[in-house]
Amino acid sequence: MSFGRLLLRFIVVPVAVALAVASAALVAFTANWNKFVSMVGGDPSVSDGSLMVGLALVLVASIPTVWMLTPGFIGVLISEVFSVRSWMFHALNGGVSIWVGWATLGAVGSPFEFYGSPPIVLAAGLAAGFVYWAVAGWNAGLRPIRVAPATTR
Repeated sequence: MSFGRLLLRFIVVPVAVALAVASAALVAFTANWNKFVSMVGGDPSVSDGSLMVGLALVLVASIPTVWMLTPGFIGVLISEVFSVRSWMFHALNGGVSIWVGWATLGAVGSPFEFYGSPPIVLAAGLAAGFVYWAVAGWNAGLRPIRVAPATTR
């Protein structure tokens, strides 16, 4: 049972990381909606392929999100090894990791369009951490999940 659960963790954790990155990018785009619409092409009533341009922009702009969330892999590793299943741990892991990544990557001198202010960065990190918990963090580790026995009357 433990080997099968280990293989399942190798599938679930990368899927959860990808969804967490997507949710952080979505929060950043939602917070900067006017900037996003102006980059896509402006007029939402004209359907000239701006949806595809918007999707491509989301894909390209989530690359900095991956780099900013990279310190969170330490927290994910800790939660998997010690079976930490708290939503607060994972949300704080997302918030702290994106903050550390934003501070270190911002020092390099490459500003990110959608991560200009600290509240947006923290909101994106907290959302990423919560989504990771919802997909993979609630049953982290190889310890068996304990279910309370049903009481019969």
